[in-house]
Order: sequence, then C-alpha cells, then structure tokens
Amino acid sequence: MNRWALTAVLSLAATAIAAPPSPLQADQKDPSKPPKIYVVPFGLDGKGQMGTDIHSCIYEKVVKDIKAKKPDLVIISLDSAERGRREYSGAERDSLGERGVNNSEDMRTTLGLFKQDIGDIPQVMWVQDSVGFGTLFALAWPNMYTKSDARLWGLGKIAMQAKSNDHEVERKWLAAHVGISNGFVLSGGHPTVIGSAMMDPERKLSVSFKGRDFDWKDDQSGTFLIDGDPQRVANFDARSAEDFGLSDGAADSLEDLMFQLGYREWDDSLVKNGQDGTKMVGDYIKAWRKVWDESQLALGECQRALQDSGDSKSLSKAKKALETILEGINKYPSVELRWRMSGQSKAQFEAMLKDVKDKMRKKSSSGGSGGSGGMR
Repeated sequence: MNRWALTAVLSLAATAIAAPPSPLQADQKDPSKPPKIYVVPFGLDGKGQMGTDIHSCIYEKVVKDIKAKKPDLVIISLDSAERGRREYSGAERDSLGERGVNNSEDMRTTLGLFKQDIGDIPQVMWVQDSVGFGTLFALAWPNMYTKSDARLWGLGKIAMQAKSNDHEVERKWLAAHVGISNGFVLSGGHPTVIGSAMMDPERKLSVSFKGRDFDWKDDQSGTFLIDGDPQRVANFDARSAEDFGLSDGAADSLEDLMFQLGYREWDDSLVKNGQDGTKMVGDYIKAWRKVWDESQLALGECQRALQDSGDSKSLSKAKKALETILEGINKYPSVELRWRMSGQSKAQFEAMLKDVKDKMRKKSSSGGSGGSGGMR
C-alpha cells in the first residue's frame, strides 16, 4: 500500500473512531446496543397516491406491529410523487388516475398514530420523492432526510382547490386550509411562513442567516429570496431543503442514511427478513388495487347485463356485479375513494342494487322469466 493510500485509510479510521454516537441513540432504551431499525413505506414502488396507497387503515396495522416488535428506530420512507421526472400532457396525467386527495382528517389520523401511539420511539422521515399532498408528511417530522434527487413540491394544489369566481370566498377557503395544513409544518418544527408560501402563491418567502439559525420572513427582505412570484408557490428540492435547514442531509441508500444519522452499526434483521412494514404496506397496495381493477370490470358486467333483455338471468348478473363492487368498497376505503374520484358513490351503487333486487322480486312474484324491455 502506498503512502497516500495508507494516509487515506488511517484518516477514515480515525473519523470512524472519533465520530460521536447519533443523538437518536441516546433515546434508545439501551443506548449501548446497535439500534434495531424498522422501515415504514409511505408509498412503494411508484405507488404512493395520497388517500389510497397512503391511508390510515394500513398504518393502524403497521403501528400495532411496531409496538409488538419494539424497534429502536423507525424510518418512514416517503415516495409520493404525482408528477414523474418528465412532463406529461394533461390527457396522460388524467389517464394515470394517480392524483392524490387532500384528506386532511385521515392524514392527521396517520400522523397521530406515529407521533402519539409510538412517539416514544425515535423516528426519521426519509423522502424518496414528494410531489403533492405527501409533502405535508415530509415536513411533519423534525428529523428529515432526502434522496439526492428528491423534490418537496406540489402543495400549490391547495390553492388550486380553492379556486372560485368569488375572490373573497376563495381567500377565506384558502386561509382555512392553509391553517389546517400548517399543523403538519408545526409538527416538524418549521415556521408556518414556509408552509404558507408553499401553499399560497400570494405569499412571499425569504430567509437570512443569524449565526447558525435561519430567520424566515414572509416578504422579500431576507438575504436569500425563495419565492417572490405571485403566480407561483415556493418549492424545494433536496439541495435547497438541506441548504435552508428543512432537511438534515441527503442519503441515497439505507446505509447512507444510517451513517448520516451518526450510526456505525445497526441491526437490520427486520428489514432483511421482511419483518418490517415494507411487506405489509406492499401487500395492502397490491390488494386494494386488485380489488379496484375487479370492481371496474364488475361495473362493466353490470352495465352490459342491464342493457340486455331484462330477464332474470341478466338481473342476476347485474346483482352479482353490484355486490362485488360494494364488497370492495366496504373492505377498502381506498376503493371507495377511487369511485368517488370517478364521480360515483357507495350510495349510488346501493340504490342500483336495491333497484335490481326489486325488479327480481317482481319477476319472481309474477312468474315471468322474460321481458322485452330492459334498463336503457
């Protein structure tokens, strides 16, 4: 080994020896042990729609599992990007059907599960990518890291939802929802002027440094102007989020993240053996999406059956199809939400099923099995 290589090795070794333990390790029940880690995906493998893939119903089960397995560190991996890495046309975006829903009540429920039910376990938010309402989750944890190409975008959707012909109504609605959403920003220990500027295009944002601290301003008087365009909201990428203190650093792998956190060894047995939240969340996403696909096919079957002659056989097919749809709705809130997004509700399907059953009873009581007319 030449002199330069030896010097580099010794330098790295000295750094490793001298590195202080992670502050999170002090919060463990036994700080002397390597932490047992547990990963919880908020979105997985490109499927991270807010309100469906990311829903409190699955995280209730995950948190129950965390309580049983008692890890030392919970890593929440957020992957919820409504916009891909390239621009889509409007038609393409609509066909994807992956636009998230601003269900602040369910999001608060999910946040409470982690902050209250298992708030005694150290937690870290690790953002893979976030475009849309998921960015509220990204900002809701004070210990936040990102992948090097992550985005913290998309909260301007809140202003888009407020659009109204009545400007006063629009401003009141927006102010109320910005206030609600800023609860997530406060949960992460960030000033609300940041959240407001990320949601409301009329808000400005700048920042100055005071020693090692950041002095955020809701005007353009700061040293660095983040957003002064009244037509746009403030957005951050991995670099700017780290530069201005929203994130603690960038990590492109779990190993990178643990080193960034100050750990030099850790217990990843739950992760490697599929005993953390990854399989649980992945199975849930696959299951509800499979039921959603089956429900759409069932609606087609129902429509074809009702367009037939209206005989008992056709009505029976329609009844079975509607029961399949309602079974999926009752089993998965995510399926019900998808139907609502497409303009149809559980109540409508229940009314259709009642109508079909009434027709079947009439045919049964009349003894007829045929007919010349059907629902058109």
